[in-house]
Order: sequence, then C-alpha cells, then structure tokens
Amino acid sequence: MSDDLAARFAGIPTALVTDAFLRLGLAGWMDEVLPLARGMRVAGRARTLAYGPVGAAPKLTASTYQVISQIAPGEILVVGAGGTHDNLFGDNGIAFAQRQGLGGLVTDSKTRDREGMRELGFPVFSRGAATRPPVEVEPQAFDSPIECGGVPVSPGDIIVGDDDGIVVVPAARAADVLYQIEDLADLEDAVGEVIARGGSVVEIEAAVARKKLLRP
Repeated sequence: MSDDLAARFAGIPTALVTDAFLRLGLAGWMDEVLPLARGMRVAGRARTLAYGPVGAAPKLTASTYQVISQIAPGEILVVGAGGTHDNLFGDNGIAFAQRQGLGGLVTDSKTRDREGMRELGFPVFSRGAATRPPVEVEPQAFDSPIECGGVPVSPGDIIVGDDDGIVVVPAARAADVLYQIEDLADLEDAVGEVIARGGSVVEIEAAVARKKLLRP
C-alpha cells in the first residue's frame, strides 16, 4: 500500500468510512477506544505492538522506546492489549512518540498522565484512564497481526480516528473504500438538506436509502 493512498484518508470522517464499510460488507470498528481530547484525529498506516498476559509467551526484548524508534513519521502505533485495565502509556512515552514524528497512538489499554498528554496535543486514543501500572500484561510481539478494540489489525492497515472513535481499513480494501466514499459526503449532505427544508419522512428515508447503494 502506498503512502499516497493512506494520505487520502486524512480529513475523512470515520462516519463516511463506516458508510463505505456497510456498502462493501466490511467491519472494522473498535469498541470503546476514544480520543484523549476533543478534536484529535489520526489517519495513517498501522504499526502494531501486541501485549499479552505476563508469562504466557516470551516477552519482547525491545523496550517500548526501542519499538517507537523503529516507526516511521506519520505511522500510527496500534497496541493490542486485550482490553487490559493496566495503563501502558504515560506522558513521557507519548512525548518520545511525538519527537519521533509518529502520527498517533491507538490502544485498547488505558493510559496515565493524561493532563500532560493533553498538553502535548499528540493524538492518543485509548479506553480511558487508570492508575493501575502494567502488572497484568507485557509486550510480546512487534509488527505482527493483532486484535485491538475487538478488531483485527495488521501492519500496513489504515487507521482512521476522530471524536467518534477508530475504524480500521484493511490495506487490501483501501482503494475500494475510498471509491465508495467519493459520493457519500454528497449523499449525507442531501439527507440534511431534505430535513432542513421540511421534507417528509418518505423523502428523508429515500435520501438515506441512496447512501446504502453500492457505487458501481
């Protein structure tokens, strides 16, 4: 997948990606993984880090800082941790990720030092705050397929996030999703226009139905 293809998702709302998924029969919505602060957005290729129960598999020898140092500018670190209640990232780790030029962090763990992270302004999406340190899980694999927020994620998939949450676009279907999105913004606006001018329920439902039609 080219960087140009990933860059085309910048500025596209997750709602339009979802509408395209419904047309194509895809699914890729993370559960309960939300932005640290209002207005945060991510759009870029995934690099993955898997956490698992302590002692269940060999522990990754590389530190989190070493992992982050291997990620290219603009790429998104996606951390699958099985929805642990542990906090896996704080403001120092995020400051390093920001220094390295990462496009954001997405994790189904929790985080700490959230006031400090908000001051940095770096896009962080997680399952909320926790004082619990990393006592249940530990890093086990870098750049392998993972699950995060209930969604399979492979390195190179496209991550799109905004105030509504995170969607994962499979790399092999990115062009198909973009093609479907091309007319969805206009169709969404059309629904709003029918409502604004006082259109009937029949007219509103007809406009909504057009959104669901696969673009040929």
